Amino acid sequence: MQRTHIYHLFSQLARPPMESAGKLPCGWERESLLGLKQCEEKLGFDLQELEELLTLYCTTDLQDMERHYRELFGEEEQALHIPIREEIDEAIPAGAGDEIQRIYEYFGYRPIEYLGRSADHLSVELGFMKVLALREALSDAGSGISYALTQRDFLERHMLRWLPSAAERVEKSAHDDFYPRLFRQLVTFLTNDAKWRRQSLTQQETN
Repeated sequence: MQRTHIYHLFSQLARPPMESAGKLPCGWERESLLGLKQCEEKLGFDLQELEELLTLYCTTDLQDMERHYRELFGEEEQALHIPIREEIDEAIPAGAGDEIQRIYEYFGYRPIEYLGRSADHLSVELGFMKVLALREALSDAGSGISYALTQRDFLERHMLRWLPSAAERVEKSAHDDFYPRLFRQLVTFLTNDAKWRRQSLTQQETN
């Protein structure tokens, strides 16, 4: 269940700020962080940095954040400066968005809360990982394996194929403080989570 909360936080932080009615609420999210600290060592992720990132988000002027987002990622999804969508990345072959959409449909994931954003947008992909982690946590061992396998494949076949290179470009931009820290922390978490996911599946296979 802890991974569900982390994916939710990252999904919210990665969404375009101009689509938000206001800032990310900082009540329930902070309560979740307190609970997450109990398993920080197991997750292999610095939750203190995530808490600091959330504080930075909540204290940054919304107009400034909108300006930073546009300067880094572009005004329109079709003309992004730095990819925040998988299929826009030069290393990803065309059709990735269609494949992702088929995966969503198979698992009944209909991200209506993302205001029609593209299926391969970073925030939507993170939202999908949140849903998979939640369904696995609520399933028995037999049915949960399909969610675990999909998480491993989605991380390795999609998110970790394009996000690290995008994160490097964001950091090299030496832009605002928020987005370089967001991408750096996100890559660290996804890398560690993919490693943990592979190990946990290997253990299940050998038991």
